[in-house]
Amino acid sequence: MERKAFVTKAAMLGASAIALGAAGNELAEAISPRRAAADTTSGGTSSGPLVLKPGPFPQTEEAKIAHLLRRAGFGATRQELETYLNMGLQNTIVDLLNYDQVNDGELEAKLQLYFAPPPEGTKPLAQNDLNEFVGQQRWWFLRMIYSKRPLQEKMTFFWHGLLTSGFSRVGQGPFMIEQNQLLRKHALGSYDVLLKAISRDYSMLTWLDSRNNRKDRPNENYARELMELFSMGVGNYTEQDVREAAKAFTGWTISGGQFVFNIGQHDFDVKTFLGRRGTFDGDDIIDIILQQRACHEYICRRLFRFFVYDDPEPQVIRRLADAFKSYNFSIREVMREIFMSPEFYSDRAYRAKVKSPVEFVAGAIRSLGLPTDGNTLGSVATAMGQALFNPPNVAGWPGGEVWINSSALLQRVNYAHRLTQTIKREVPRITSSITPPRGVTTRDAVAGFFGKVLLDRNLPPGHAEAIADYMKAFPNASQDADVLADVMYLMLASPEYQLA
Repeated sequence: MERKAFVTKAAMLGASAIALGAAGNELAEAISPRRAAADTTSGGTSSGPLVLKPGPFPQTEEAKIAHLLRRAGFGATRQELETYLNMGLQNTIVDLLNYDQVNDGELEAKLQLYFAPPPEGTKPLAQNDLNEFVGQQRWWFLRMIYSKRPLQEKMTFFWHGLLTSGFSRVGQGPFMIEQNQLLRKHALGSYDVLLKAISRDYSMLTWLDSRNNRKDRPNENYARELMELFSMGVGNYTEQDVREAAKAFTGWTISGGQFVFNIGQHDFDVKTFLGRRGTFDGDDIIDIILQQRACHEYICRRLFRFFVYDDPEPQVIRRLADAFKSYNFSIREVMREIFMSPEFYSDRAYRAKVKSPVEFVAGAIRSLGLPTDGNTLGSVATAMGQALFNPPNVAGWPGGEVWINSSALLQRVNYAHRLTQTIKREVPRITSSITPPRGVTTRDAVAGFFGKVLLDRNLPPGHAEAIADYMKAFPNASQDADVLADVMYLMLASPEYQLA
């Protein structure tokens, strides 16, 4: 599919997205990274669907900062981009990392308003209740969209996909929110502190059965996942290590909704774990794991793959692992190394990650500076394949191409259409955030303006031309709210916007 044909197809979907469901297959093929890889192998000469190749990293300060804000957050408004551009790349990195010095009181006040206790004797609506699934999803989406600490929310999102727990098993109550706050509190701290805290968390103790781990009947679930998924990866421990670690965590259970150590159910015998012997408890097991080189490299690889690209070079991981160990397992220092690295701003990293549904949903609203009460955003992302607070299993979401299939992509296009229709209704209220500044009046300038906000000014050949052609039908396009909303829709539905 040629670029111009793609934009035309997206415009058609905007008019009647559901009715044109078959077109979703074409769009899904259009943004297939696998297709792009095949095309690269063939020298870029293959015919058929449009191949997504965003091109080399535009080595400008503006493009680097926009890239950083997509990966270290959920995108940025025009005003935020300008603020960070004035600060410069280095100071932006420092500001993102030191988020505990940023006042987020406005967000907290907004959340208190939405989730205030109901009048005595009444029950809150589910979307206003932090004990309910839909209320929890709404609460977190609002944080992602309105927080002035974007890296803190992105790190929390990362940990949620690694140190998983799910509402489907944990159940109704404040427990998933409490775990989320724990992940947020320790998001950039020392990893051994985070691992010891999550090992005592109600949701984790329930999710992986640790609450039922007794000395006469050790449960190996948590011990196994602690090593396989949370710290070292397969091949770096034995089945005997799993059994010995399970014994060390016996007696770690729950009472009254809180973690307790049941001394009567703990195994105090000597254990042998990863070549060490002693009367270990759970904290000792974590301390031993954190001494393993396999752990240093595993955690750095997971961070790099989430924030940069999927298959990091061994020497890059060795460099990050050295920093992880040198700084006493500090996640902040590893992230500083990542954001300062040449790999982060390389061609391999640029537009190399498919946005997850949550990133797509929250990012579109945040980037355009749109008002939202957060209602229904959880169900929108779920329809695209990602239910926040409810990963499919202990391994979390696989990500990558899984997010792009004909059904999921059609959901994205539909969402982009609904969002921009809202813009048409809300323009008098939000005009400052989406209206091009004074002097931006020509069709090319308008396309360039939104291309800057949403696509790093990096529109592929044919795309900007097609949008300008679309606007020709409207004599006052640059001042027409309906046309501007359509232009935003065409960019949100584009293949490039699906990539972080």
